[in-house]
Order: sequence, then C-alpha cells, then structure tokens
Amino acid sequence: MRNFKKKIVALLLLITMTMPILSVPTETYAASSSKSTKVITLAKKQLGKKYVWGKSGPSSFDCSGFTYYVIKKTTGKTIPRSSTAQGQHGKYVSRKNLKKGDLVFFATTGKGRVSHAGIYLGNQKFIHASSSKGKVVISSMASGHYYKTFVNGRRVI
Repeated sequence: MRNFKKKIVALLLLITMTMPILSVPTETYAASSSKSTKVITLAKKQLGKKYVWGKSGPSSFDCSGFTYYVIKKTTGKTIPRSSTAQGQHGKYVSRKNLKKGDLVFFATTGKGRVSHAGIYLGNQKFIHASSSKGKVVISSMASGHYYKTFVNGRRVI
C-alpha cells in the first residue's frame, strides 16, 4: 500500500509540473488583444452582408472595403482602400506568425499580385467579403484555394 501511495504522489507531482506547459495557448494574440477582439467582433457582425464591388459598408462590401470599414470603425485608423495597397501597409507578417486581427492577402487572379483581402480569425480561418459567395463569409486558409494563393499578412492594429 505504501508503494502505491508513493506512485500516486509522484503522478500528482508530474501532473502539477506539466499543467503550466499544457495550458500555454497554441494561438498567439495581437499586441493589443482588446483591439483584436473588437476587430473580430465587428467583422463577425458583418457575416452574411452582401458583396458589392466598390462598396465599403455598412450594408455591403467588397473585400478591401470590408477590411477598410472594420479597421476604421474599431481602431479609428485609416488604411488604404484597395487590397493591393493594403497588402503593403503595416508590418509584414508571415503565414506562421499570423495573429488574430491581422489582415491577410491573397493573389486570387493568378497574376501574382494581391487581389483579395480578409481578417485573420485564428486557427487558419479568416473572414472576408467573397465575390464568389456573394457575401461576407468565414473561409479556411489551411488548404485549397486560399492556402495556395496566400501572399502575406499585415499587422495594422
């Protein structure tokens, strides 16, 4: 019985020692998590709103109009209006270093230059005004079209 108690105590110590390691979040957050939370919250409130080329809200959006609107309303910052210009604005972020609230950019026309924009949500997902879906949607960047066409991220908050 005494040997059993020693094993239980040793197991509990091991669990206690490894819990801090296990509790470290796998996603990192933008420098200001409250700002990124505001960005994501407002972005998600736009889900389902209609895609209209050249529009920047509040009832319809194109992709860069969506990112422009959300950043302006949540942070007060004005970013460029086109996806190409937005893709060069702010701090460069690689795919592996994306944080929630970062802007993400894609070369979707096959010409190698930025032509689509969205907002990173974490877990390889982003929210954007999609011309093919005709509305604001959440899509995956983990594989497929958006994985292949990813250009870069930009940190503007």
